[in-house]
Amino acid sequence: MDAPLRVREPAQARSKRTREALLVAGAVEFSELGYARTTTKSIAERAGVATGSFYQYFVDKDALLRELAVERQVKVAADVLAVVTLPARGSVPSRPGAAQLKMQIAAIVELVMRAHREDPNLHAVLTERRYADRELDASSAVGERALCDAIAAMLRCWAFVGDSPAVAFVLFSMCEGAVHGHVLGQPVVSDVRFTRALVDALICVISRGPSKGRVATPKSKERS
Repeated sequence: MDAPLRVREPAQARSKRTREALLVAGAVEFSELGYARTTTKSIAERAGVATGSFYQYFVDKDALLRELAVERQVKVAADVLAVVTLPARGSVPSRPGAAQLKMQIAAIVELVMRAHREDPNLHAVLTERRYADRELDASSAVGERALCDAIAAMLRCWAFVGDSPAVAFVLFSMCEGAVHGHVLGQPVVSDVRFTRALVDALICVISRGPSKGRVATPKSKERS
């Protein structure tokens, strides 16, 4: 059955509930069945609606999966920014103390780990589909760039001296890649040891990056 090209944006409360039910059902289907076995029919059945109703809201299952990806990225970005203390706009950048820096980086690592553990099967499907779905890859890349921009802004607010955009990308890649491997792969150490090592590594990059950029802390100040 070919899906119609036009879908509607829900305006009424009932339509919004139906659309949300399809998103929830889709997440469960992709998580439990994987990408190949999930169909628009199975998603509709789990949501308790007719298959035809699915196409009123989404062109196909890929469109629904892309929206799930965006939702997850938006949530992670919001959660990460919520734990970072940034100065008010227009204020002078200030250098956090060693304890504050470590606390905020540790909180970010914990949030990223929690996001990966919320639904590891769905996360695995999203990761796999990025290689086959150009639209999913493009939308995911936009979300990642936005998060990197936010990290770069955070570094500048922390009086970081160096290439903030490049270091922000390195920090994002280190955290995402390491957490992905630890949570979704075969962990080689406990969560406590992994978190401690990752936090120390991220702080090392922030404090003494390859371009000598740094956030000065009491322990990292050079002797005169």
